[in-house]
This record gives sequence, C-alpha cells and structure tokens, in this order.
Amino acid sequence: MITPNVPTLRDVATAAGVAVSTVSYALNGKGRVDSATRARVQEVADRLGYRANRSAQNLRSGRTATLGLMLPAPDEPSSAECLNFDWYGRVATAATQAAFHADHSLLLLPSMKDPNGLRRIEMDGVIVVDPMMHDPRVDILKKLGIPSVVVGPGNPEQFGWSISPDLFATTETLLNHLTEQGATDILVLNPGMDSAWTRATTIAYLEWCRIHGVSPRATDDLASFEGVNSVEQLVSAAYGATHKALTSENPPDAILSVILGCAPAAARAALDLGLSIPGSILIAQDSDEPALLISDPPITAIDFFPEEQAALAVDALLALIDGDEPSAPTHTRSELRIRASTANSLTP
Repeated sequence: MITPNVPTLRDVATAAGVAVSTVSYALNGKGRVDSATRARVQEVADRLGYRANRSAQNLRSGRTATLGLMLPAPDEPSSAECLNFDWYGRVATAATQAAFHADHSLLLLPSMKDPNGLRRIEMDGVIVVDPMMHDPRVDILKKLGIPSVVVGPGNPEQFGWSISPDLFATTETLLNHLTEQGATDILVLNPGMDSAWTRATTIAYLEWCRIHGVSPRATDDLASFEGVNSVEQLVSAAYGATHKALTSENPPDAILSVILGCAPAAARAALDLGLSIPGSILIAQDSDEPALLISDPPITAIDFFPEEQAALAVDALLALIDGDEPSAPTHTRSELRIRASTANSLTP
C-alpha cells in the first residue's frame, strides 16, 4: 500500500527558509520569534498541510488534551439516567463542542461505585455538573491534583472555579411571580438528591418564606421513596405527591417543581382531578426544558442557558490547567419564561 507523504517540521522549515527549531517555536507560540517570521511559518505550514504530532506534543508537555465531564450521582440515577434529562444532555453536548474547538477531547466519566477508579483515567481537568454535597469522587480529584470546575454552585474549598446562575435571585423571582398571580400556598416538589444546586435553591426558598412570613411547604424527599431509582419512577413519585397534596384538606394553590421533568407530572395530576391550570392552580418549574413547552398547558420556568454555562466552564477549566485565572462572570445569565401555566391569575 502506498503511504501518502506527510509534511514534517523539516519540510516546513525548508519551504520557509528557516531552521527547524524556529518552526517549532513559531507554531508552538514559544521562543523569541518575530511576528513576521511566525506568520510566514504558519502560512507555509497551512499551505503544506502540516499538522503537529499531538501525541508527541502531549508527551513533551505532560498533558493528555483530554477533559472529563462528571455528571451527578455516584449511585442512582446513573450517568446514563441523567442524560435522559435534556438539561444534562445540553450541557454535555455544548461542553464537548467547546472542548473540540480548543483542540481537546471530552470524556464522559461513568458512574462508579469505587471513586478510586478515577485514578486510572488520564485527563488534564474535570467539569463537575451539579455536584453532590458529599461526593467522594471530588475528594479523589483533589488528591490527584486534577483541576476542576463546577457547573452549578460549588464549595470553593473543593473546586477551582464555579459557573452558576444566582440561584437566590432566580428562586425569589419565580416565587414572587407566583404570588403576584394570586398564589398564597405554594407546594415545592423536592427532588431529595443531596445536590449543591438543590440545597442552594432550598435555602433561597426558606429565606423567601422567612422574609414574607410564609410557612414553608415542601414534599418529602421524593428520590428516597421506596422503588424510586429511575427518572420514570421519580416522575411517578412527583405525580403521586401532587395528587396527594391536591386531595388533602388543605390543597395548595401553586406547585413549584425543583425537579427536572416533574412539573408536567404535577400538571397531569391536577388535570386528572378536574382542576384548571391556571384557573384553579398555578404550575411552575425552576429549570426550563423543552418538555415544558409541549406540556398541557406550557409551563413557566427559568431559562438558565445551559450551553453558555458549559462553554464558560470549559474556558475556565482550560485557564486553570494553564495556571491562569479564569475570566468567567460572577453569575451566569438567566431569564424567567412566563407561559400559560401561570400567565393568568388564579380565579377568585
């Protein structure tokens, strides 16, 4: 078989009329090479179709050009289950694209019973999405000296950087909207997964209740219910909790889900009981997702722009790997999407 000629550094040096070392410095952005020479070398390399040997570069630098992406849940649900949620899928896709554009690959890290399995994986840094409050995998990363950036609120003692919206402000915005539409008794569907995101949202909710003199009302941890170990079962538990609350002696007049995928289940429970939305009850969810657009009726939520968070996380992680200070914003943007489920006030 005839092997095509692959241009080498020496070929580029000959064509550009410079030394091989000059080509290496010019293409790697190192050494004292004037801008005109650097530009000429790059032009010749592009014209010849020269591509650097990534394996050799990584060997010299001690890097792998690989980033890891860690989804929540060392136990249940698994990483594959998390990807059933549109939000996590959008983060993973956007992070992969951002890494690719930076000449890095991105590895989706599997759920593992033994976090020490991370020691076998060669990577330069890790993006941790929606971290758990007590996740042993994070401790292993810290011991290994692998830089990490979190998408979501993160403990500064654990992570090098955090990319997160202002969850206190967004929770307050959503609760204020519900009360402006006439809600006086808001039931919060609590996921029960001990994530930093859930804790931050819950603290914001409790503080809002304190400021407004309202008694907090939330479901028990739905994920802790017997038999709840999948997305489908969690949604079913949300339906059951909503149905139970709406048939109680003191039914709520608004439901706020802080669980991905569960606001539509709450809406189905209300409709099955013959209630009108938003005439009899308001339905909202903290994180937006496409399923809310096609729900009956479409459901109000906060758009957290997950693709932007993912891209910012990749940029911040690469900066940390290079020993630089990330330039990410203090808080990422968010926007309230008011839809039919809360567009009109409750019927007096």
